[in-house]
Amino acid sequence: MPLAWALLLSKKKKKNVREYVLSVLKFTYPTVFQGWQTLVGVLILKFLTMKKRLDVTALDKTAVIDLLPHSLYFLGAIVAGSKALTTLPIPVFVSVCNLPPACIFLLDYSASPLNPGLVQVTAGVVSLGAAVSIILLDISMPFADSGYSWMLAHILFLTAQMLHSRITNPRYTEVDKIYYSNIFSVVILAPSSFYLEEAFSVLHFQHWRQIRFYLGCLLSGILGILLQLCAAKLRSSHRLQQTQALAKLCACLVAIPVFSTELSVSVWGFAATNLISSVLIPSNCESSEKRDDFLSV
Repeated sequence: MPLAWALLLSKKKKKNVREYVLSVLKFTYPTVFQGWQTLVGVLILKFLTMKKRLDVTALDKTAVIDLLPHSLYFLGAIVAGSKALTTLPIPVFVSVCNLPPACIFLLDYSASPLNPGLVQVTAGVVSLGAAVSIILLDISMPFADSGYSWMLAHILFLTAQMLHSRITNPRYTEVDKIYYSNIFSVVILAPSSFYLEEAFSVLHFQHWRQIRFYLGCLLSGILGILLQLCAAKLRSSHRLQQTQALAKLCACLVAIPVFSTELSVSVWGFAATNLISSVLIPSNCESSEKRDDFLSV
C-alpha cells in the first residue's frame, strides 16, 4: 500500500512538473531535457546500488542482446512523449496513453479461454473508444504538424516496450531494465544533443538563468526515476494497472486548475470517460498462459 501511494504521488507530480517545463516554460529540446532526466536517474540508481538498496544483474553479451530492444523503445518513448507534451494538454496526453494497456488487454482476452468479466471487457472497449474519439475530435491542424504525430510515435514505442517485456529473459528484473535503459539513453542523448545543436540552442533559452527552470528539471528527473522504481516494485501486483490509472486521474485533476487548458466539452467528456474506465481494466494479463495465447495470435 505505501508503494501504491508513492506511485500515485510521483505520477501526479511528475506529469505536472514536466508539463510546466515543456509547455509553460517552452523548453522544447527533448535530447537535452530527457538526457538530463535520465542522467539524474542514473545517478540515483547508481547511488542505490552502491548502498546495496538495489541489485542489478551484471551486463554481458547476452544481456546486451536481450535488453537493447527494450532500451531503444524506452528512448523512443521518452523523446516522443516530451515532444507531444509540449503541445498537448495533460488530460489529452494521459488519456491517449491509456491506449496500449486497453488494446493489449482486449487482445489478450480475445485469444484466451478465460473470461475476465463483462465489466472489465466493457471498460477496455470504452477506454479504447474514448481515446480514439479524443484524437479525432481534438486534431485541428494537419496531423504531421500537430502534437499527435509525436503522440502516435510515443504510443507505438510504449506498446513495443510493453510487449517486449513479455519475451525478455526472466533473469533480468524490472530494475535491470530501468537501470540499463537510463544508461543507454544518456549515452545516446548526450552526443545527439550536440549533433542536433540543441545543446547550443539551450544557451539562448530565455529562462535558462532562472532557478525555477533548474528546479523543475531536477524535480522532474527525481520523480521520474521514483515513478519507474515504484512501478517496478508493483509489477507483480494485480492492482498495478488500477494504481497507474488512479495516478493518471489525479494528475489530470491537479492539472486542471494549474494549467490553462482549452478543450471542447466533448473532448473533456471523452477524457473523463477514458480515465474512469481505465481504472476498471485489470492488470493480471502478465501470466504466462495468457502471454503464450497472445503471442500465438
